[in-house]
Amino acid sequence: MMIMLGECCYFSVTKPRSLTINSHRRTKRVQCLLRSCELLDFHQELIPYEVAWSLQKDIVKEKKSQIENEGDCNDTLIVLQHPSVFTLGTASSNNNLNFDIKNPPFDIHRTERGGEVTYHGPGQLVMYPIINLRKHKMDLHWYLRTLEEVVIRVLSSTFSIQASRMEGLTGVWV
Repeated sequence: MMIMLGECCYFSVTKPRSLTINSHRRTKRVQCLLRSCELLDFHQELIPYEVAWSLQKDIVKEKKSQIENEGDCNDTLIVLQHPSVFTLGTASSNNNLNFDIKNPPFDIHRTERGGEVTYHGPGQLVMYPIINLRKHKMDLHWYLRTLEEVVIRVLSSTFSIQASRMEGLTGVWV
């Protein structure tokens, strides 16, 4: 698995793949196409949620136009921090909140994304990937499990933090 930071070029590589068929080991060279990923790195800045959400919508609009005109687009990863904020996904209700909604401790934003209540705040890096799933795999659950796997591997290899999944829940747990 590769994590790409910065703007990367689209290129292809061949690498050996081994498989065993009827007790015979065979090695094949498989061509792998690596897609370009543009990084918008705001990790040292506090970006208000509504500004980040507007940026994401603008990028998606631009990507859709690129796909219509050119047939494809680069992937984008936005990395940032938010000032303290709660987001309420489509599965949330006011019952999920541990405070009075009329007097919240921080801003609240309803989103059309899935999930319940999420807190974001200073010091917490938030990553917003914007990718064309048609060039990967058109399966939301595959995508979420792949993101979780990347996080688990990065935590382990970079920070020596052991993380895992919990059956029936989306996310990575430490």
